[in-house]
Amino acid sequence: MNTRLETYRRKRNFRVTEEPRGRTSARAAKRPLRYVIQRHEARRLHYDFRLEIDGVLVSWAVPKGPSLDPAVKRLAVHVEDHPLEYGDFEGDIPAGQYGAGHVDIWDSGSWTPSSDPSRALDDGHLKFELDGGLKGEWVLLRTGKESTQWLLRKLDDEHAQPGHDAETDGAPPDAASDVSPAAPARKADAAGDASNPGKPRKAPPMRKPPPSSLPAQLATLVDRPPRGPGWSYEVKYDGYRILCRLEGGKARLLSRNGNEWNARMKGLADELQKLGLGDGWIDGEVVCFDDQGISRFQALQQALDGASGGLVFVAFDLPFWNGVDLRAQPLSERQRRLQELLEPLPADGPIMFTQQLDVSSDTEGASAWTEACRLSLEGLICKKKDSPYTDGRSKTWLKLKCRPQQEFVVGGYTEPSGARSYLGALLVGLRDGKKLNYTGRVGTGFTQATLKDLHGRLQKLHRKTSPFSTSAEGRGRYGRSSGAIQWVSPKLVAQVDYAGWTEDGLLRQAAFRGLRDDKPASAVTGEEMLTLEQLQADSEQAGDGRKRKAKKAPSSASATKANRAGRVVIGGVSVSHPERKVYTKPDFSKKALVEYYDSVAEFMLPHLLNRRVALLRCPQGTNATCFFQKHLRSEPPEGVTLDEEQVVIENARGLLELAQFGVIEFHTWGSSLPRADRPDRITLDLDPDPDIPWADIVIAARLVQRLMQEAGLVPYLKTTGGKGLHLVAPIKASHSWDKAKEFSRAMAAYLGREAPSQFTASVSKARRKGLIFVDYLRNGNGATAIAAFSARARQGAPVSMPVAWDELDSRHDLRAARFNIANALKHRQEQGGDPWQDYAASRKALRLSFQKELQA
Repeated sequence: MNTRLETYRRKRNFRVTEEPRGRTSARAAKRPLRYVIQRHEARRLHYDFRLEIDGVLVSWAVPKGPSLDPAVKRLAVHVEDHPLEYGDFEGDIPAGQYGAGHVDIWDSGSWTPSSDPSRALDDGHLKFELDGGLKGEWVLLRTGKESTQWLLRKLDDEHAQPGHDAETDGAPPDAASDVSPAAPARKADAAGDASNPGKPRKAPPMRKPPPSSLPAQLATLVDRPPRGPGWSYEVKYDGYRILCRLEGGKARLLSRNGNEWNARMKGLADELQKLGLGDGWIDGEVVCFDDQGISRFQALQQALDGASGGLVFVAFDLPFWNGVDLRAQPLSERQRRLQELLEPLPADGPIMFTQQLDVSSDTEGASAWTEACRLSLEGLICKKKDSPYTDGRSKTWLKLKCRPQQEFVVGGYTEPSGARSYLGALLVGLRDGKKLNYTGRVGTGFTQATLKDLHGRLQKLHRKTSPFSTSAEGRGRYGRSSGAIQWVSPKLVAQVDYAGWTEDGLLRQAAFRGLRDDKPASAVTGEEMLTLEQLQADSEQAGDGRKRKAKKAPSSASATKANRAGRVVIGGVSVSHPERKVYTKPDFSKKALVEYYDSVAEFMLPHLLNRRVALLRCPQGTNATCFFQKHLRSEPPEGVTLDEEQVVIENARGLLELAQFGVIEFHTWGSSLPRADRPDRITLDLDPDPDIPWADIVIAARLVQRLMQEAGLVPYLKTTGGKGLHLVAPIKASHSWDKAKEFSRAMAAYLGREAPSQFTASVSKARRKGLIFVDYLRNGNGATAIAAFSARARQGAPVSMPVAWDELDSRHDLRAARFNIANALKHRQEQGGDPWQDYAASRKALRLSFQKELQA
């Protein structure tokens, strides 16, 4: 049975759509091969370029349409084959169906291949001549052996037309009618005059242009994650909120207040224009990522002050697109369309889709929030999935900040003292109507460069009197050195971190982060935080009259596009985007990472089986945002099960499926199932100050080894892939988590007392300078430690490697990337034996009497 049309038919419901079901047809001996180009106003305007080959129309989606300019190469995405009858199709594909939208025949005629078309198609180099509205020689070139992306280009001949654009210049002036004798004549409608096939077709109706302005939806600050179902979670980025308006190949970048930023972000605007996305509004955040993939506001400012390079537009909403106002659509539908729009674009391009998290409850939300803060992110944004896009501050978009931070108006500064140059501290305030209330000083967070820049700006704003109101009790006190204050006109807006507020309403421990040029000083009034109870009360008062019914999104089957990146199969798992860079310096692809886990699965699985596992996911690689995840919101993949919503890996297939899912790091609990409530190991994590030499760490590890042996334990050694070491001792699962944690804490405290020049058990980072922190916190209920053989999301692709005690040598540093995904397997094989082979047989009972001896 010929299956050329199987994919085409599977994607369509022919009881709903008028598209032809079709059949594979043999070509009449003397009939020329047909081609047709259809202008398709779907979610994204494109042109469908179709060539008759072997009884079907082999098809490509060309986003910007064919160009007669030989210097222009058009992206052409190879899609499923269509039946020959599709060459006569015009009309509307109903909403909810695959490719929903309006279809017009833009051009048609005959084509002649320069060689066997089937072989040329397989080779990825198809040269041919068109004879219809379009004429002359053309070529289609595949960009990679397994890629679905091709390039369509007009060859230079008498039919070439420099500067030609399909959308701007319209249909070809001598577009011919179908050349097939069996093809029915088209109706003499807006598509053209069937009695005069040489007559140009009328241009399709103009789409509604995007509105000239678009008020932004804003999030409300809350104190904890919202309860109830239906919320999505996104990473909160540290950048400038920007709405991008695209029309006619031009991009305008506007702040939420409508101020244009093209001049400051010219490089980014130029790159966005080159993508040819379409017309409409995209809402997002412009950011600058550091080497760890974290967005940094100061890095953004430095980029803007330079050549505006390195800027990335993180897109999270699609309010208006290709003539359709989407604001009334539910968020889930708008974001689905946005993901489809961005899917074909390169991962390292100027625009990316926002990072979303798998969170299904407020409990998981709280854990995700904690982890986001641990990773030094700004926080999280929670959005109601069924909510429309509305103007201004809303209760359906909420934000959870990792630290107090907001904008303040600068009203003065103090003169410098000591070694400080240019200025001492900024005096800042907040607007209350026409008044500017003083809120405190900002004296830290400056670099020499920012001090110089600030001083230059402030000098232009000098004034003789204070801009602050002194009507409020206690707000007129500016500090002991009030005589050294220079007042300025309240024009500049500073982004400030702070620890909290005093009883007098003044800032505590305020630190400068940068100036905000995207917000006027007159609008800086402070930000109110709602408690969860206030939020719910407001929602109840709103009543049912303000609720909107969400529209049902198309099924995933009809909405999913073909994977444009190609796939490879590793260990039976289909790996998407195998070429994506997961690591840089050196470069390792996603394929290399999954292949690593496939190669070490037999050695790694004993450390994973029957243990709850937490995951560090980096879906876009280690240079983008990563997040810690203990639960899976969706159905677990093959080889993975859930134990009270916690992830458990059953076999090698599960390990690889999670690696395909974007997981880089695997962290395990200290207990085994079915007794998750009883720890079966003790882990002491030696976390040294970065300045401590390797030789001293070796001596320290030997001391801890002897202490654990004195406690009746058998410690095993592994690297962490970072700067420290793990000593892991198997124990009998006969005590509670609290007992195990207290036992390990007693050993850590003993080391700190007996060797205070080497060890500390204090969790305070300020007290760890020059010392090794003996981290006993890995032994608490729900705490995790990096699994043996797990890769780490760090430079060099390091691995947590089990090693024998005789490998611990002061001459050979085993830390960081000494063991990595490129050499870990080879090292394991060269060892001959497993240094942890007696681990299971080495379980010992905790001697609680020894704990008392340590504490005596």
